[in-house]
Amino acid sequence: MLRKSEMLSAVGQLAAGIAHEIRNPLTALKGFTKLMGSGGQHGNYLSIMADELERIEEIVSELLVLAKPQAADFLPKSVASILHDVVMLLETQAIISKVTIETDIEDELPLASCVENQLKQVFINVLKNGVEAMPGGGTFLVKMEKSERGSIRISFIDQGCGIPESKLAKLGQPFYTTKNKGTGLGLMVSYKIIENHRGSMTITNKEGVGTTVVIELPGVP
Repeated sequence: MLRKSEMLSAVGQLAAGIAHEIRNPLTALKGFTKLMGSGGQHGNYLSIMADELERIEEIVSELLVLAKPQAADFLPKSVASILHDVVMLLETQAIISKVTIETDIEDELPLASCVENQLKQVFINVLKNGVEAMPGGGTFLVKMEKSERGSIRISFIDQGCGIPESKLAKLGQPFYTTKNKGTGLGLMVSYKIIENHRGSMTITNKEGVGTTVVIELPGVP
């Protein structure tokens, strides 16, 4: 855990420099692309360029999450309510992928001191990864319960192909991903956010059976 924390700190410092260096020319490129697009020529090329520029911008945004000190207001919130909003947001994408998202949420769970948008970002990342891991469809179970220690435990259990053991230990490292077009930054940002919330995030899996992501957050006394 200490090594991972040190790595996150080092990557954060590196990310700040990279992100700011990329953002300036990126802004100019996006402006010129829009200007050229209004002329009507080379439409297909410009469309591809615009898509790739958006992708670069997404990477820069994720780098900045790692780089910035998380000076945000932590407020007592219902994690169940936050999760419900995210499930509703991603339900359409899941249906298109023939995935059914089922929720099993305990009553009377404690509130958590959190930054709502940051937790939403984590839940969106985990749910999207789970849906994408089930190209043939299936059931994605999301459970929320109070743990023995009084913390809030959220389990995301998919029925995907699972992750090979050799790759499992490397998850969360920058630019390490199991997806064709992934950057590995989404999961790293998620780890960072949960760490800032004084929580934990663990990933277990059975190859060919599915992957389980468990997030624990301390409850408000």
